[in-house]
Amino acid sequence: MDFQKIPKIWFGLSLGVFLAGLLASSVLASPAFILAYSVGALLVLINSWLSARKVNQASFSDRNSAMMSLMGGFYFRLIAIGVILFSLIKYVNIDPIGLITGLSVMPAGLMVMLVLIYISNRRPQEVQ
Repeated sequence: MDFQKIPKIWFGLSLGVFLAGLLASSVLASPAFILAYSVGALLVLINSWLSARKVNQASFSDRNSAMMSLMGGFYFRLIAIGVILFSLIKYVNIDPIGLITGLSVMPAGLMVMLVLIYISNRRPQEVQ
């Protein structure tokens, strides 16, 4: 297995989970929930995309500076997302349940990926 493809596969599956959740919430939920779900999912998807880009651009020739750069970027994005979430809940009065549901798109994508890996690694005798 090419381990360089895992982040792209995880991002694609998470995007699929987001779209499936958007479809389900557009049928079952209120417009306020749909907006909050979309904002939360976009926040976490953009954060993971920026993280993957930062790791791909890192030069690991000097390990200490690469680790400082990656960790600094991680903590900067973590603080930025915290401030954005606080601002959205406090000042915009966005639905917090929809926001949390949207933020869970990446872990849900990870679970889908793990299930698919488990299914694809089964031996033919186990399938019957």
